[in-house]
Amino acid sequence: MDLVFADRGLHLGVLNALLTSGALAAADLVAIVESTGPDGPEDGYPGPGPRLARSLDLLHAVAVPANEVAAITRLYFDGGNEIYLLIEKTLDIDTGGESDDYNVTSLEGIQALSGLESLDLDGHGYRSAPLDLTPLAGHPRLSVLCLTGFCASAVALESLPQLRSLDAFHADLDDPEVPDRLAARGVAVRHSWRRERAARRATSARAAGQGNAGAVVPVNQASKNEPS
Repeated sequence: MDLVFADRGLHLGVLNALLTSGALAAADLVAIVESTGPDGPEDGYPGPGPRLARSLDLLHAVAVPANEVAAITRLYFDGGNEIYLLIEKTLDIDTGGESDDYNVTSLEGIQALSGLESLDLDGHGYRSAPLDLTPLAGHPRLSVLCLTGFCASAVALESLPQLRSLDAFHADLDDPEVPDRLAARGVAVRHSWRRERAARRATSARAAGQGNAGAVVPVNQASKNEPS
């Protein structure tokens, strides 16, 4: 059975993994991109132009074998990924692999990557709209996860049996207590909420120990009380 992922950005990430492993031939993907030519008046360097959108639509239609997808162990979306560079070299454009056209907006279907151990959603995994983490629920192998941007249904992370590392430092989870609960079960967690919470607790402890002399003054109020 062959697969096409609903989200174009996720599908590109899968194509990249298969390209770098040798399961997909670069020449075949180049031919697909070249088929969108010739350049129109809005195409060419530095881009992006209409040909990029057409190329991505065609690449999104490339069905990938389910057994090859299940064998992928790492998925990431760095701007330097081979798939982005192949597209831009073929089209003679240069966004540095940073076009928002590559962004991941949904993880629907990610359970098909049953062998996935590491998922890094930095780079093109960042987006302005919320990312629903529900598709990750119960994934049997995922052990290393990096999240960015606003993430909904964060509770799904607690159903990952093999999770041992969560980097959510640049993520905003809809349930900020999830990282603490994961840490309590032994997951290595990096998250800005934890750092801010620890700082607030330390400040409160100092204030309690020093009485009124150690009371916390909001920064904006402190600046008003400073002599001019």
